[in-house]
Amino acid sequence: MKHRRHSLSGRLLVLFLVTGLALALVVRSGFRYGLENNLRELTAPHLNEYIQHLLDELGDPPSPQAAARLEGRLPLDIVLSRERPDVAVQRHIERTLENGIPVSIGRVKGGGFAVEARVGEWYVLFLPRFLRDTEVVPLVVVLTIAGILLVLVLAYHAIRRLFRPIEAIRAGVARIGHGELDHRLDIPRRDELGELADSINSMADDIQGLLEAKRELLLAISHELRSPLTRARVNAELVEASPVQQALLADLGELETLLNELLESERLRGRHVALDRQAVDPSELLSALCDQERVVLELDPPGTWLSLDPVRIRLLARNLLRNAQRHTREGDRPVVLRSHADDREWRLEVEDFGAGVAQEHIRRLTEPFYRADPSRQRSSGGVGLGLYLSRAIVEAHGGQLVFESEEGEGTLVRVIIPLE
Repeated sequence: MKHRRHSLSGRLLVLFLVTGLALALVVRSGFRYGLENNLRELTAPHLNEYIQHLLDELGDPPSPQAAARLEGRLPLDIVLSRERPDVAVQRHIERTLENGIPVSIGRVKGGGFAVEARVGEWYVLFLPRFLRDTEVVPLVVVLTIAGILLVLVLAYHAIRRLFRPIEAIRAGVARIGHGELDHRLDIPRRDELGELADSINSMADDIQGLLEAKRELLLAISHELRSPLTRARVNAELVEASPVQQALLADLGELETLLNELLESERLRGRHVALDRQAVDPSELLSALCDQERVVLELDPPGTWLSLDPVRIRLLARNLLRNAQRHTREGDRPVVLRSHADDREWRLEVEDFGAGVAQEHIRRLTEPFYRADPSRQRSSGGVGLGLYLSRAIVEAHGGQLVFESEEGEGTLVRVIIPLE
């Protein structure tokens, strides 16, 4: 099951948002519960004194002329009425002035504050004008939200830019993991990500050095073994003919084949692969190869010339055919060999209808000395270098080797080589 990928920059942005909201709530709660009560107590005497001063100027009973003078001097609307004014005051606070006049302070529905006082038979309502001027509030709210969104967008892009090398590091590590050991990460950063890229490059250098040393050692050993092997074969041929001699020659021949395949594989996997490309007609080459084989041919008509290394392509086809026939059981359909070329690529397919290969083994079939069936003997299963050499030949031509198989249904091996 494929898991959904989560963006690291997006998660960091969400983390910052949650942290900012939490801090805002903490600060708001601290001011509200820690300072609001003290501020009320500190400002209450001043507010009471101010209200008392306004009521004194209005007189007892309140004078409309005095109210008009106050409205002219102060940003206040004053309502005088013998009945309680029809103004919805919410969350009001009840107070009593020093002269015993009851006062109610609270929010007015629709915006603003109001102070309501009872002077004898009169109700006096003070409405500050600047607190009721809320026409600009919607615009302020919209601009505030737009500013917050702009800050979030800028923060997101800044985080994305900060973590952009992670994608390059991921892609580079994937390429190195797929065998491109000469690939290096180019991330000129002087931070943790830059240090990580340098560490990965150093690791790739070390791995490449170890593999080069292994390859050189393997080539040296293989070359050194060829001379005693040749002498042993000559001596074995001089021995009197017998079943023992034939068995010895067969074992020496198998060992010689193993060394040749090993040397050829390591040569093809070197830094400088020397292919002897020639104009080759794949149909003629494969037809000549399969004259004596129990194979069904599905080839392009003769006359299609491609730039290939004929010796190595012949070795590739022979290895794939032998592997397919080795896994074909008595009574199964014969192996099918297909060849088709177009303007972009040449495809070679070898299909058998044998026992097939389990899915967990497919990706390891081209590993050297690997056998899907550990119990298989060399006499029936080879030494495990044929497909390894086949992959080396295909990759030396810049192509791909693909396996498709189902247990009990057979195996299809597809070679895809791009055309120059």
